[in-house]
Amino acid sequence: MAHKTRKRIFCFTMTLCLLFSLLLPVLAEEADVTSNAFTELKNPAGELLAVSKYGDTSKYPESSVEGILAAADAGADMIYVRVRQTSDGYFVLMTDENLSRMCVDELGNPVEKNMSDVGYHELSAYHLRNGTGSLHEQITACIVPTLQEAVEKLAGKALLLVDGAWEYRDAVYDLLSKDNALNSVVLIASGDKKEITEWLASKTSMPLVISAYSGNAGFRAKSMISKTLDGGAVGTLLASGNPYSALYGESVLSKFQKTGRAVIDMTDPVLCGKRTDNFTGWNDVTARGYSVIITGNITELCEYRERVRTQRERLTQAVAAAQQVDVTLCSTDSAKALKEAIQSAQEALSAPASENSLMEANYALRLATQGLTNRTESDSGATVTTGRVIAAVLVVAALIVLEVVLDRVRRKKMQKRKKQQQREKRM
Repeated sequence: MAHKTRKRIFCFTMTLCLLFSLLLPVLAEEADVTSNAFTELKNPAGELLAVSKYGDTSKYPESSVEGILAAADAGADMIYVRVRQTSDGYFVLMTDENLSRMCVDELGNPVEKNMSDVGYHELSAYHLRNGTGSLHEQITACIVPTLQEAVEKLAGKALLLVDGAWEYRDAVYDLLSKDNALNSVVLIASGDKKEITEWLASKTSMPLVISAYSGNAGFRAKSMISKTLDGGAVGTLLASGNPYSALYGESVLSKFQKTGRAVIDMTDPVLCGKRTDNFTGWNDVTARGYSVIITGNITELCEYRERVRTQRERLTQAVAAAQQVDVTLCSTDSAKALKEAIQSAQEALSAPASENSLMEANYALRLATQGLTNRTESDSGATVTTGRVIAAVLVVAALIVLEVVLDRVRRKKMQKRKKQQQREKRM
């Protein structure tokens, strides 16, 4: 009996182990619902983050679950959406307060109602027009999603960057906390710096928050950045229509170094100093220090980000190779130039950078390496150049001449002394 009992226990244990081994990958996959963008966003020196505004509006309605997922599949780290509240308290994704641009009823007529006057049950019966809506866009089967639905569908793929939620921040925070989704949503805080920092300080679990500042006053922008980042925000969204605003200068953007992310919306010239939402504009703002870009061209921005990654890898390899170069037999000036080029390249690699700036650093490093010139060295290690050799020869020659002259003077003195001694003996 004891033998049979031990055998049953052994079989039962092995069965449990087998089941556990089969379930472990599934459990691990379910537990790992945090997007990689979560870690990168909290790293001030992390790589460029691409944010799709309203999702893929080329194929799906803006802010629809389908469009959001398509943008994530295209490589977006975050999807920018706007949240609004229905009359019965549901939080849904909708840009406008009025529904007429995006929603149609069962007869295909535009819904001339405001979100605050419609309950979710009624709202869910409406359909969204494709793209950015209006009469010329096709009616789709998509409906207005709730915030919870979007978070659930997007879990582990990308983050939601939510605007418009600051008005309902406590209710939204409670909702996200209940669903264990604080690491899946980034709230844009549109309040003043004191309000933002005090709200963050009141939370036991820190939410992801990006403060927002619009204007041209550099000192106010710097104060907003410093105070809110110190209070727990992960970045600041800056906006100005003036292309020469202090918001695009080193004085303001230096406040983000080692502390947080500089965020910019390139979809409207009024928000980015009239810069374009393409390669040229992205190069400009990333070179200045912006490292989170909201775009309407997510595929192109992701391609640009890949080129940045490639240039970063190439520069990293070039720095490693340059550091292995033996400069002991090189001229002091060329060795110094290589050292400075390596330092500049390391600075470019230590923070978010544009494709152009990385390429320029790589080019400067290559020139410095190719510009190394040979040298000979004295025992003391001083560089001996042609001019210094000539000078040394002249000095040695002068010393030899001086020695000859002194020797002749000494000999004459000795001869004179001998003659004097001879005269004295004769006397």
